[in-house]
Amino acid sequence: MRNKCYLPKSLEELKGLSNEKLQFYWDIFYRYPLRGRKCKYRPLWYAIQCELYSCKLAEKYITRLDKYASNPEKYIQRANKNKYSLAIGTILTKKYKGNIYQVAVKGEKEYEWENNIYSNLTAIAQKITRGHISGPKFFGLTGKRYA
Repeated sequence: MRNKCYLPKSLEELKGLSNEKLQFYWDIFYRYPLRGRKCKYRPLWYAIQCELYSCKLAEKYITRLDKYASNPEKYIQRANKNKYSLAIGTILTKKYKGNIYQVAVKGEKEYEWENNIYSNLTAIAQKITRGHISGPKFFGLTGKRYA
């Protein structure tokens, strides 16, 4: 840190600071201006934690945190979204090394194969092939029609 000063010890303490004090801390850690108060808590808190615990936070992560903080709901939905959506009851069939394998879709993240429930297709594909392979790719779900 460039100047020696008191740093907040909790996120709640940081949120309780006046606008002038928040601007002061922002100017210490960042080169670009503070726009909006609420969306800057997270990047500033990470910078303060890094300073308190002697670690370094790369600028590219600050940019990413800013982007996520601007609309967190959008990024949470995107992170949890499946790239393919299959209707419940769909049977996926794959012929592999002369054997036919069938997997039933039981729910959003539930697949049944050989009377066992799996949370993703990759686990099933890896058991079938006994190697590392993408489940959606193995079952042919990589085309645009499943996106």
